[in-house]
Amino acid sequence: MKRKYCAALFGIFIGAALLAGCAKTPESSVVKQKGKSSMENYKEAQDDTAKESSEGASLDTGEGAEDTQEEEGAVQTGALRARLGAPEHYENETTDATGKLKIITDAAVEIPEVDHASMIAVSQHPLDQEQIDLITETFFGDADIYDAYSLMQTTKSEIQAKIEELKGYAAQGNLDPYGWGTDEDGNYMFDINQAIEENEAALADAPEERVWQKVEPQFGLPYGDEGTGWNDTRFDGYVSMEDGSYYHYILNTYGSFPYDVNIEKVDTLEAMSRSENWLEYDMMNNGSISDLPSKEEMQEEIGISLDEAVTASQKKVEQLGFTDMELNGWEMAVKYWENVEPESTEDVGYARERQSGAGYLLHYTRTLDGIPVTYTNDHGGSLESMDSDMETWAYERLDITVSKDGIEKVEFFNRYDIGEVQTENLELLPFDEIIAIYEKMMQISNADVLNYEKERTYYINRITFGYGRIYEPSADATTGVLVPVWNFFGTFDSTYESEDGQIDTYYASEEKYSSQLTINAVDGSVIDLGLGY
Repeated sequence: MKRKYCAALFGIFIGAALLAGCAKTPESSVVKQKGKSSMENYKEAQDDTAKESSEGASLDTGEGAEDTQEEEGAVQTGALRARLGAPEHYENETTDATGKLKIITDAAVEIPEVDHASMIAVSQHPLDQEQIDLITETFFGDADIYDAYSLMQTTKSEIQAKIEELKGYAAQGNLDPYGWGTDEDGNYMFDINQAIEENEAALADAPEERVWQKVEPQFGLPYGDEGTGWNDTRFDGYVSMEDGSYYHYILNTYGSFPYDVNIEKVDTLEAMSRSENWLEYDMMNNGSISDLPSKEEMQEEIGISLDEAVTASQKKVEQLGFTDMELNGWEMAVKYWENVEPESTEDVGYARERQSGAGYLLHYTRTLDGIPVTYTNDHGGSLESMDSDMETWAYERLDITVSKDGIEKVEFFNRYDIGEVQTENLELLPFDEIIAIYEKMMQISNADVLNYEKERTYYINRITFGYGRIYEPSADATTGVLVPVWNFFGTFDSTYESEDGQIDTYYASEEKYSSQLTINAVDGSVIDLGLGY
């Protein structure tokens, strides 16, 4: 990585508009302002800052001071924590003026074992043919890959069977066989007569048998009867593996996801018509699903240890050549099929009898000079308004799901190109200032929830220091910077009045990666993770 030492402001590609894009923070004596006036905070720490913090770390070790001084690495280990004045654990409880909004903090304070943090330029890496070939080789080797349309074509016999099925429903007077319901005028959303006509029209041109068309993954392949192509932005295929299973392989490049890779295992061809879904176990585990497996049952169903899953995924990461991406989180995941009938639009949700798999969901992020990009549930790339036509850019993330049967799912979004270090050793706010901002902003940013909830209590159980990407989409949606940020992870309980007048309670799930507040470690501005600034 090239380094650029800058003693004052960062500039080059991001410009003054970047920090101005951060979500506006209410004025107070505690909370730092954003915008051009805050840019002066992005400067090098004084030359003796790291030295003083290292010395402080040595003095604080007490009886072990001599051992710490003898090992250079040990001095480095405590340098940043000592420099920020951050404890290993932080506890406090705050309540707003009404007493109905509470923030209970009982959290480990996680800080990487480094002595400084930088500001680093990033930009979009294209999902070009070189990347497509690398991903294809890594996960599929020389396996046969088929155009998805050729596999999903409907044969004459299948169309004839559908026509007979629909006519049978119509003869019985069942004009809404799949439960689609009616529109505001009382018309059926599913027009059974139109469906019969469309199937009869398609019957003449339908093939007697499916003709599987082999393809090489790329953009711009012909698609459909007219061979109209995918407008050079999508590839959709199925990979036939030696063990008889398949992978659905989708590549996209569009909008806020210029680099979008989705790979998901499909056990049989028949399963392709089912809507299957993977969900995080902890996110589901809030007491609302009575038949969800216990954690012990989940471990048994997954069938391998976490270490075995990490070994399998790490092999693929290394084959991809992504040496700076490291495991930064994990959780258990559940696979289930959602629809009872292929044509049904009913949202039936999870049910134990429809669970079809379980695995470990592994989260990989960049680690640069010992500091990881903090993983959160947020994808970024959102718009401030649905009316906005602004171009946006979601975060980089690499998620790999592994079960006893191997790699089950891969989601790889928006690979970054790492640019120059804009500021090598950033001047950072001390921990006590960050905490003051956090406790004030948790009340300010959540004050409106009491307009529709009776009470809400947050439980913050993890505080992390790491990199986060910010950018200014109105100026340039293809570039940004990694800056050090604090994330406050946790969940909440709330009580509210239901439509029937009953007081109900929403209980927090056990999800690990829901950040309730993100604060820029340099200037104290609050970052909206959904927006990315």
